[in-house]
Amino acid sequence: MAGTEELIEIPTEIGDGGEPLLPKKEKKPHEKGITFREFDHVKDFEDLVRTIVTLCNGEEQERLREMEDWIVKNEGTWVLAEGFNNFLGSVFHKADWPSEGRIAMMRLLSYGAEQDDIVLILHMDRKDHIVMNYAQQFDRLPIGEQESLAMLFCNLFETASASEWLLYISEWDAPGGGLPISNIRVTTKVAVNALLGDTPALVDYGSALMANLATKEVFDDVCSELAMAILQFFQGKPPEEQVFRCMKALGKFCSIAKRDVPQLVKMIGPEPSKFSGMSPRVDELIQPIMARLAAVPMF
Repeated sequence: MAGTEELIEIPTEIGDGGEPLLPKKEKKPHEKGITFREFDHVKDFEDLVRTIVTLCNGEEQERLREMEDWIVKNEGTWVLAEGFNNFLGSVFHKADWPSEGRIAMMRLLSYGAEQDDIVLILHMDRKDHIVMNYAQQFDRLPIGEQESLAMLFCNLFETASASEWLLYISEWDAPGGGLPISNIRVTTKVAVNALLGDTPALVDYGSALMANLATKEVFDDVCSELAMAILQFFQGKPPEEQVFRCMKALGKFCSIAKRDVPQLVKMIGPEPSKFSGMSPRVDELIQPIMARLAAVPMF
């Protein structure tokens, strides 16, 4: 990817037959999602170097030098060579490389996600799916890696092009077999597992991901899966900020899957009115959802 800096034009994802895989329709202006920007990116880069430099071959050490130009010297992702994708594969998928290196790499990608050119890294990965094949293992990752990965997915909603990448529907064969996977399926898995995760940080990222996904047009089956996770989350006593994020998302999913999601709410519960009186802004979100529930029969 080394070359002169120029305006970035992001191509529509193309299927085997040469047709766009995403429907051609007028896109709404990008609504920046909830992101997390508290970084010491120089320290994160030093952590990455410290944990993996002795494991790197000559080419991989060159990728580290390019990352320094990108992250520390702020020269843009155009300084990264095509081989950067192979380097990512080593960091994310070599079992003998340390977890701390993966955490540092995800924090650096999260930091870089503020800029539009982060999508150049994502599009380098269109063939090998290194990032998404790693993220597909979300529920089996150490907690620290889960938290860093969930934060990365949140921060990819900073820009339109990166957030659209998270929603791609084209499928590929899962490593080791099983059902085919796609970017949107992996993104859904990360959102669900983070929201129902074991640490306050995971839950915070998960609620932010739900709110971010609600700014997009997603398919009915995705709405239903996300809504079921929100309803399970609502069984507890979450704080107001997370209730607000998830209630806003639930309202959007009800408006997309106009029959299925309201029926799920009625069958699974709890009713959104459980949170009535929590705050004026939550009450404002509850009213239209309750109106939808009243208008939808159980069967």
